Amino acid sequence: MKINTVNEYRVEVELCAGEMADLGLSFDTMDWENIDTRRALWSLVGLMREKGVNISLSGRLLIEAGKLPDGVKLCFTRLPGGKPKRLRLKKEVSPPVLRCETLRDAENAARFLPGCAFYRSGSAVFLLAEGTYAETRLLRAAEFGTLTRAPMGREILEEYARKMGKEELL
Repeated sequence: MKINTVNEYRVEVELCAGEMADLGLSFDTMDWENIDTRRALWSLVGLMREKGVNISLSGRLLIEAGKLPDGVKLCFTRLPGGKPKRLRLKKEVSPPVLRCETLRDAENAARFLPGCAFYRSGSAVFLLAEGTYAETRLLRAAEFGTLTRAPMGREILEEYARKMGKEELL
């Protein structure tokens, strides 16, 4: 377990797959409505306290979960104000997929989404955006195609479309 205290309001924790299994935690089934998830997260808070990292549970607490190649990254953030003891778990969303009718539209959209990957299926070109982009960038890129947040976007594209190399984009 790697613990990074960003400031007095935010603590980041990285867990490997083995540590998640020990806690009975799974990224795919992680949901605040699930009592097992809540128990696992409180156990994690206890383990963090044993290591000298104290997370204040007074007030509102946001817990963000992001998938790592071999585990999960959890960010505990104490939010100001609001109702006491209000907790929320937020999981990362699938990266956006932009469907463009032409390669030129895809190239224009890519100017707003640096680092995106190009896929072709039939005459359509798909852009798989990497990372998180500000809504303004996404909206500007969407002028050139149709934006979706399809679950399993990467897996679907890799199975049904052909990834385009740099030489095809020149």
